[in-house]
Amino acid sequence: MDRRAGIKKLTTIALLLAMALTLSIAESFIPFGIPGLKLGLANLVILLAIYYYGFWIPLAIDLARVVVASLFTGTFLGMGFVMSLSGAVVSFFLMYLGYRVLKFFTPVGVSIMGAYGHALAQMFVAVAYLGSWGVFYYFPVMALASLATGTLNGFLVEAILANRYLSHFVEMTKR
Repeated sequence: MDRRAGIKKLTTIALLLAMALTLSIAESFIPFGIPGLKLGLANLVILLAIYYYGFWIPLAIDLARVVVASLFTGTFLGMGFVMSLSGAVVSFFLMYLGYRVLKFFTPVGVSIMGAYGHALAQMFVAVAYLGSWGVFYYFPVMALASLATGTLNGFLVEAILANRYLSHFVEMTKR
């Protein structure tokens, strides 16, 4: 890879991280009537990165996003951080699996898998933290929210992937 292409790729990755961070931090200030509910817009960026860059780069972006966002929001190493990290890791692996192995899924299906995985991982962390399986009574609410947010993010990713200009730009940075 020549130096110019390397700089373009690094810049694109930095922009993806900045977008994921911005969306993640901005979401933390949006009040919803349902505790623990977020739109998961940062997963939109992670899913795009999976489609464009494969495994390691999106994983690094996702982990860096969780750590840096928790530092900005003051939740680092707290319960919120552990829940966010577990949800992000499970969500990432499910989205990657849905994209790479289960090739019949569209971005909407892959996004929904990630959203459900995120909610489920958070439920298990809450069970471990509270010592009670009663937390799972809340899962139907989280599952319904995951369906809605996963669908929204999946449609947004489909629209972005269909944009020829953006796809061409990212392809240029991969060289």
